[in-house]
Amino acid sequence: MTGQDGGMLSVDEAIARWSYDKGQPAGAGTDTLPGVPYQLLPLKTSQHTFGLLAIEPTNLRQLMVPEQQRLLQTFSVLIASALERQQLARSAAQARLDTEREQLRNSLLAALSHDLRTPLTVLFGQAEILTLDLAAEGSKHAPQASQIRQQVLSTTRLVNNLLDMARIQSGGFILRKEWQSLEEIVGASLHMLEPIFNQHEIKVELPDEMVLINCDGSLLERVFTNLLENADKYAGQDAIIGIRARTLPEWLEVEIWDNGPGIAAEQRLHIFDKFSRGDKESAIPGVGLGLAICRAIIELHGGRIWADSSSHGGASFKFLLPLESMPEMDGADFDL
Repeated sequence: MTGQDGGMLSVDEAIARWSYDKGQPAGAGTDTLPGVPYQLLPLKTSQHTFGLLAIEPTNLRQLMVPEQQRLLQTFSVLIASALERQQLARSAAQARLDTEREQLRNSLLAALSHDLRTPLTVLFGQAEILTLDLAAEGSKHAPQASQIRQQVLSTTRLVNNLLDMARIQSGGFILRKEWQSLEEIVGASLHMLEPIFNQHEIKVELPDEMVLINCDGSLLERVFTNLLENADKYAGQDAIIGIRARTLPEWLEVEIWDNGPGIAAEQRLHIFDKFSRGDKESAIPGVGLGLAICRAIIELHGGRIWADSSSHGGASFKFLLPLESMPEMDGADFDL
């Protein structure tokens, strides 16, 4: 701020802070500290306060003239409005840039994932045949073939996650809801991951009565497989991994837990964000999309998902799904 002599105008920091925080003028010509040789006017709009306009007149009596005060108030409003327009323009430009960047990234992910899908399908089929043939022959190379098969399967799941995230961002996720048995969904997920669970004890606790969910079964299987695979990666070898489900009034609560090292409290806030990983320096493979996809799928079903500490000392992922009443079926529908 420049004074009337061309030098720097020295303003008391406490007065400036008061004027800024209260959004009220202070100094000469005001009711607040009128003894100082300058006046401070907040540069504010209805939404923001951008700073202060400091005025040091050659004659302090000029600040006592009502017309001069109205003119200064008008100047401060015009300056604040110009600053707000500039800020809004910068925000709009940044939003456009972020949108374009996100669209480009999603397009690249979708194109790359689509191009990889077909060769991976062929590669998995050949690895499956090779694994079965070598195992039947008792070949010493059977374990290596099985490892190739498993790595192809893991890469396929990664590619599927990339495709799913691109579909989520483009609004292309469409639910195909049908009445599904919770037990069948859990069983299909465990069967898909059976090769990687040889080193874990798996505990499954489901309600005794059959639980039917109106859901997209294939997408819900993706939630289970992503959460279970996440537990396999981070809980550590020989860790116990569990699935627990119970019915609440109007909700189904499902928990995937382990007795591994768990999740730090500060990481739980962002663990479902895209490309978020528990440890950025970790050698564990993955790009941090699995949990983001889980959240998107659960929210599409009208539920919610969160991370917590397990009662077994490790990590716990819980989600809620709404329980709907099955529509009554006409007896004629069951005629043979």
